[in-house]
Amino acid sequence: MKYRAFIVFVLTIFFSCKPSKEVKPGSSGKINQLLVVMPNADWKGAPGDSVRKYFAAEVQVLPQREPLFTLNQLAPEVFDRKFFTIRNILILQEGDTSGVKVIRNKYAEPQLIVVVQGRDKNETLKLLSQKADSIIRIFKKHEKDFIITRRKKDFIDDKQIQKELGISIKIPVEYALITHQDGFFWFREDLPFGSKNILLYRVRGKNIDSIAENIVKIRDSIGKKYIPGPLENTYVVTEKIFSPVQKRVKFNNIEAIESRGLWEMHNDFMAGPYLNYVYYHPKRNHVIVTEGFIYLPSENKRNMLLELEAILQSARLVD
Repeated sequence: MKYRAFIVFVLTIFFSCKPSKEVKPGSSGKINQLLVVMPNADWKGAPGDSVRKYFAAEVQVLPQREPLFTLNQLAPEVFDRKFFTIRNILILQEGDTSGVKVIRNKYAEPQLIVVVQGRDKNETLKLLSQKADSIIRIFKKHEKDFIITRRKKDFIDDKQIQKELGISIKIPVEYALITHQDGFFWFREDLPFGSKNILLYRVRGKNIDSIAENIVKIRDSIGKKYIPGPLENTYVVTEKIFSPVQKRVKFNNIEAIESRGLWEMHNDFMAGPYLNYVYYHPKRNHVIVTEGFIYLPSENKRNMLLELEAILQSARLVD
């Protein structure tokens, strides 16, 4: 008995002495907010102009002018513990080596710090110019991941979507199902002065390029059939003056074509931005279209559109 008690004592001491995992504080900051750490003189001069050129560039296809990121600048000498929990940090500095370093969760979780370092100021700016697009993509991906993961499990039951369309998707429970008919789903979150909307549906065919070329005609027919407006003979259509901006994207092993454009209400004055994705499901032998659109007159829409992008890009193919 004494021997057994001794073993228990030793094991207790051993496990109690194991180092515990460091618990980091939660990060802070609004969506699309970026702290830029660089000298004040540089921020007011050409280096600051370069940062604003790339990171405060106008977001494509929005009714109002909005920047990619809301920038806040801080001098290196005052960048201390008070600011260590900020979620998105861009540091421009000079050193013995040059390169771009991506650091995750150094002081808080989730957190992304990108350090752009050159041997002198000119090399730092050249490196920033060369890598700006990829750095922006990294920060945007970080924000989309944050939007989804911060919700934990507060998503709708998507079993019927999986059954009919062959995708699993993380739609927050705040979105109510408005219409479900013939493989078409319309979810909407009502806001005090507008709404956020998600559409999911299938299209016959395999060629996503051909379908993407005709996405305006397709979404106009969908709008007329399924998305009525507040008055008689009103429904959602694509704004004809502005051609959609398209590009190829990849998420969760899905090769898709993204379209961004503006919608309007036929015979009414409602309007706003939309984005959608077109991709093929090889097991189901149909093309899937997922779309998000916003109605929020006179308000900024950048962050809401990023939320819709995060939701739509959470989709995964299922058998």
